[in-house]
Amino acid sequence: MTIKRIVSLLLSVFITSQLVYAAEIDCRMMYTNMDWWNKYQDEKLAEYIQQIVNNNQDLKIAHIRTQEAQEAVKIAVANQLPYIGFDGTAQRTFHSSDNEYGSMMIPSYKQSQFILPLTASYEIDIWGKNLNNKRSAKKSLDIIKEDERAAYISTISNFAADYFNLIKTKKLISNYQKMFEIQTEIAEMSELKYNWGLCGYTEVLSERQAVSQIKNHLNNLKEFEDLLKNQMIVILGSRTPSDIEVNSFENVSVVEVPQELNGAFIQYRPDYQKMQLNVEKKGFDVKSARASLLPAFTIFGTIGYNAYQTGKMFTPSTFMSQAGISPNIDLFTGGAKMALFRISKLGLKEALEQYEKVVLISMQEINDSLTSAKLMKENYTNGTEIYNNQKHKFELAAQKFDIGAMSRLEYLKHEKELLQVEEEEISSKIDYIVATINLYKAVGGVDYLKGAAGIVKEDV
Repeated sequence: MTIKRIVSLLLSVFITSQLVYAAEIDCRMMYTNMDWWNKYQDEKLAEYIQQIVNNNQDLKIAHIRTQEAQEAVKIAVANQLPYIGFDGTAQRTFHSSDNEYGSMMIPSYKQSQFILPLTASYEIDIWGKNLNNKRSAKKSLDIIKEDERAAYISTISNFAADYFNLIKTKKLISNYQKMFEIQTEIAEMSELKYNWGLCGYTEVLSERQAVSQIKNHLNNLKEFEDLLKNQMIVILGSRTPSDIEVNSFENVSVVEVPQELNGAFIQYRPDYQKMQLNVEKKGFDVKSARASLLPAFTIFGTIGYNAYQTGKMFTPSTFMSQAGISPNIDLFTGGAKMALFRISKLGLKEALEQYEKVVLISMQEINDSLTSAKLMKENYTNGTEIYNNQKHKFELAAQKFDIGAMSRLEYLKHEKELLQVEEEEISSKIDYIVATINLYKAVGGVDYLKGAAGIVKEDV
């Protein structure tokens, strides 16, 4: 082999490996769908998603399983090709017994024997058994690819939901800390009123109780904040956890929700794709099982040397070759092959029923997610309106306080009431964002704002 040929071969292998690597990168970016996540206009979230893609163990495991399935396809392809092997023998008979063949006797002897054959065999795939096995393996690969895509959609969506819930929790903690300070001051002023005989002791107890309730709620929020961070660190796949930085609540952007969705969106869901591929796979399995009931024909051949002396090992007199065809059929297996054939047919029927079930479940989940998202949007709109009205009332109260027409105690109660109303506005906004993420998951990780007709199937 010339140097030019060797260089050409090495270059071909390098280019092939680079193409495979580029294809894997393309799949990862396609599964990630950053065009969708950029709609939330949050750079920190985008950075975390990239970290998840690089480090998350679930995504790595899903990719390894895809690679394993790719190797299984190669095995199925190899079964369609001829087999060529070398099964040599080098032996020495030091002392044999007398061998009698009727009236002829061969006395004891000593000798060496060297058999150096190349053997080849090829099963003629008349009925398409190996071909259907290969097609079935390819469908299995496509199914596992859908599992990998589902892992990307689920893992990233779960992290994004935790991310926005963390934003909400931090904002609520800030509000409750202010509310705690306000309520503490209100309780102190109520005690002064009681000491001056301006209110009953019941009012003092109520205000003290409100301080404890706010403190408990604040502690619960801090606990929930730590739980969210712990979950997010696991999803990020980092053994050296650091504090999770999030965007401010005021800079959070929302994504619109359509009034209705086309039922065609179910075709982009991984579970729907899996069931469709599974039906096709089971169909190939049935064909392969049917072919196993028919005769098999194998072409075989041997070429090589059979020598008894090293000096004559590669001489014409020791050369041997043979070829033939071997028909094979199992005449009686106790019904095992027919049972396997019936099992494969039942597997196809089961796959069809699973497909129908997934269609119904997919429609339900899409409709449920859409209904929830629309209600969360309405709640957010109403919550914003209520908050703006309450804010206006507080501004009027602040003006009265500035001119001395309102006491400090009344002013603090108005400020506390504003913070309580703002809590609803904060929760409704983040709940709305989380609902849009759930809808994104329900439609199979595609941009539902484009409409089903605007999404290219190959982009999924």
